[in-house]
Amino acid sequence: MNPMHSILVMIFSNLHPRPNIGKLVMNENGGVNVRDVRYCLLCGSRGTVLYTGLSDRLFDVPGTWMLMRCQSCQLIWLNPQPTIDDVKKLYAQYFTHQKVENAPHKRGVIWKKLKASILLSGFGYQMEGANKILGSILCQISPLKEIIGNSTMWLKASEKGRLLDVGCGNGLFLNQMERLGWKAVGVEQDGEAVSIARERYGLQVFRGSLEEAKFPEGHFDAITMNHVIEHVLDPIGLLKECRRILKPDGKLVMVTPNSKSLGLQIFDEDWRGLEVPRHMYLFSPHAMRACAGAAGLAIQELRTTAKGARWMWAACSLLRQDGANPGGSPEKLSNWVGLQGLAFQAVEYVLCGFGQGGEELVITATR
Repeated sequence: MNPMHSILVMIFSNLHPRPNIGKLVMNENGGVNVRDVRYCLLCGSRGTVLYTGLSDRLFDVPGTWMLMRCQSCQLIWLNPQPTIDDVKKLYAQYFTHQKVENAPHKRGVIWKKLKASILLSGFGYQMEGANKILGSILCQISPLKEIIGNSTMWLKASEKGRLLDVGCGNGLFLNQMERLGWKAVGVEQDGEAVSIARERYGLQVFRGSLEEAKFPEGHFDAITMNHVIEHVLDPIGLLKECRRILKPDGKLVMVTPNSKSLGLQIFDEDWRGLEVPRHMYLFSPHAMRACAGAAGLAIQELRTTAKGARWMWAACSLLRQDGANPGGSPEKLSNWVGLQGLAFQAVEYVLCGFGQGGEELVITATR
């Protein structure tokens, strides 16, 4: 860690000192069948223990867990890891089950106009209420363009064609992309989420893993994975399958937690991005390049983003204060954002400009 990074960690850590609440009571792994994983997926080196005695602080999945780290590859992984048949036990109460009501957005008409204008000028999408001149001006505000661009995973209208969203959840993203002109298909393992996507939006969603879907080779113009790769037991195998079904000039876009983030340095075991035991692997930029390379993918762009940093600050703050995330509702998180969260996000945007910090990695790759 460079001196400036160390100073920032010290400043933000002092704003949120860790209370002396002791260790949480841990449960046995009796309900989840697991396997011991001591060696790095990327290089085979024996990992060192990063954190031990961890439990699920979000959805109360039973078990005691640790996180390992490879000193060479910078890869972090869960140990023990659930067997493939028991992975589903980790998601009984997960976010993908949630239904979305047709409530009006609090930011209303003005926000919709700003979003439509940026998507027009920055990404080429024709949307009702868009103003090209306004969009051109707003696109000069990099953080704002970054946040709006995330709503389409930074895919442009000129790239429209067949789109596959891996881990599509309840279909919100797919539904939007269909309305923007993409031929959208999803893959999701959560049966309840698949039902919502099919029944609410009429989407074509395959229930199961990407490999089980058996899509034709070279079929998709774009594949998106938003916070998916960290959840899988075989990330290299997943990327290999993405490469197989991607067109030669197609694009794979991924977002995943950044294990070199400022948030992890500050909050340590309270960093929301750890999400034990559902996050099997956490990637630094170096580890992600190695993983993509092992799958035969060519990385076009790998950068960090602070688009959700203020919400990460809020979630981590709740974890540190309460020892667990009591529901993690948007309303409760909003109460925690405050000036500290906004300051944290501003600092991270500056760090991202120097290739450091950022709570998430954004990866664009091709065959």
